[in-house]
Amino acid sequence: MYMCYNPHDYNTLNINYIKLFCKIVTEILGYNIYFTLPLFQQTKKMKENIIKGIMTDILETKDRKSAFDVFLEGENINLKSLSGGGEVEQIRNQVFTNYLAAKNEYKNIINTPGNIELFNRMKELETLIVQSRSIISSPIKLSMINQKRGGSETSYIIARASFYNPDNIKAEIRVYLGKTEEIGRSVEELSRDTRFMDDAEKQIVNAMKEVMEKNQVQVGIKKSVKEIVTSEGEEVKEETKMEKKKPKRENPFEPKHKVNPHPKSYGVFFPKK
Repeated sequence: MYMCYNPHDYNTLNINYIKLFCKIVTEILGYNIYFTLPLFQQTKKMKENIIKGIMTDILETKDRKSAFDVFLEGENINLKSLSGGGEVEQIRNQVFTNYLAAKNEYKNIINTPGNIELFNRMKELETLIVQSRSIISSPIKLSMINQKRGGSETSYIIARASFYNPDNIKAEIRVYLGKTEEIGRSVEELSRDTRFMDDAEKQIVNAMKEVMEKNQVQVGIKKSVKEIVTSEGEEVKEETKMEKKKPKRENPFEPKHKVNPHPKSYGVFFPKK
């Protein structure tokens, strides 16, 4: 026989009294009594999918500078504080000399062609990883949105899920399921409809798959050795998997002057008819 207590009761119930109670009842009734915690208390909180990369946030895009450049430019030094022959000025000048040397070495590292290729490859793989996490396991939610066109407003039911896409403003993908008026049911009612939710999930997963196929990131099969190059020319061997040589990449840290770049989308997909 098992007894299960409300989790809130454990703030007031003494565990020893519960054990004593079980022991007394066991002796009286002649069979064992055990007490258990609810299942959600016995298990640890599940981890959530991380759908944000590291290099995806560091490297330059058409909308922002690289984090490396922002870091290097993030200074407010008054050179007048270095002038003078006092003890403080001497210390500051010595530190300033090392400061400039450190910045130059840092710039050389991030601008080394081998490192640029490595950073770009990491960005590609991060995109593949976080997108794969979403397509394999991502909760689907329904929402209702209103759109105004030509002076009239139309309400739609959409399915949405977390999904990273560098071309989108928000890390989310959406699929239009139909007009609210035509579907004729509320979001709450539809969310309880297993068949409707299965269809929504199918459309979301296919939309994710379409984005991933467009990116065409291939995982290497043949093992090779890549090298991280320091500013002094020292090579640090790093094992990776590369399938074939890739064309020369652009430096992600150099500003790119583009005229009227294409605006980012909101990751919205309309069902194919």
